[in-house]
Amino acid sequence: MSGTLDRREILTGLAGLGTVLIAGELRAQAEHAGHAGHGLDAAGAAPTSPALKAVADATANCLRDGRYCMARCTDHLAAGTPLMAECQRAVMNMLAVVQATADVAGYRNASSANMKALASTCAAFCRTCAKACEPHAEHHAECQACRDACLQCAKACEAFTAQA
Repeated sequence: MSGTLDRREILTGLAGLGTVLIAGELRAQAEHAGHAGHGLDAAGAAPTSPALKAVADATANCLRDGRYCMARCTDHLAAGTPLMAECQRAVMNMLAVVQATADVAGYRNASSANMKALASTCAAFCRTCAKACEPHAEHHAECQACRDACLQCAKACEAFTAQA
């Protein structure tokens, strides 16, 4: 033999590899089947309730719109206009808390009590931010969008905390 593989050897090797991959997948499925009684979904995570999904969606929107508002505030402050200082402080704090809430909601592994406490805190920060954006909402689309996203996020978080 000259050191090269012929077609038969290649096909035999590929067939063997396919068998190994299929066997591994079947073993993984069998091992995972043992989790069915533990309340986990097919990926091994806790199932997402509609209220938790609403929190995840609302936090994503709030983060996006809050970052735009933050940029608008920063531009005004950089130009020497201090009117947006309170708004910027509120947005900064809101973004940190909403990011944490989005992360924990996305992991889907926090205890119900901890997630409810975090959602309650998130709602409070969102309401504070919405109040700070209010005076600017009429003049700046970014502030209006942030205010609206914060109010929606607060509602989603409050609905989550109210569930049994």
